[in-house]
Amino acid sequence: MEIIALIAAVLALIVAFFAMRRAGALAERADRAASSVVELRSALNETNDKLDAALTDLRFEQRRQSGETIFTPTMTIADALQVHPKVSEVLASFHLGGCSSCAVSDVDTIEGACQTYGIDQAALMGALNGLAGGASGGSAGPAKTPNIKVSF
Repeated sequence: MEIIALIAAVLALIVAFFAMRRAGALAERADRAASSVVELRSALNETNDKLDAALTDLRFEQRRQSGETIFTPTMTIADALQVHPKVSEVLASFHLGGCSSCAVSDVDTIEGACQTYGIDQAALMGALNGLAGGASGGSAGPAKTPNIKVSF
């Protein structure tokens, strides 16, 4: 009886050994598959970002060619930022956004931001609509004065 129990135990160990090897191989394959999924997801996100940018450019160009007003004082900063990639540069040239003293919320309207921060709304709208007209934009902002104090 002891010999049968010993043989059964040895057989159980052999089966367990092969099962562990198989489980290890399956775990390795699962890790490779998970790594591939992460790579595919990254590539998909990158492609989606490129498509979003292309669609934004296409919508902007369609609106520009149709003569539709692209930027309005009542649109939010978030909406303006979605219209053209250089809007953030134009806003920065007017000292809107970029630092804590001139931070502007995405839910603020262009008009509200101009009133809050004392920005010339007509100049800002001209610079933004300059983007729509094909101008470089961003340079129509007020001249920046360096924060340098000189004492003699």
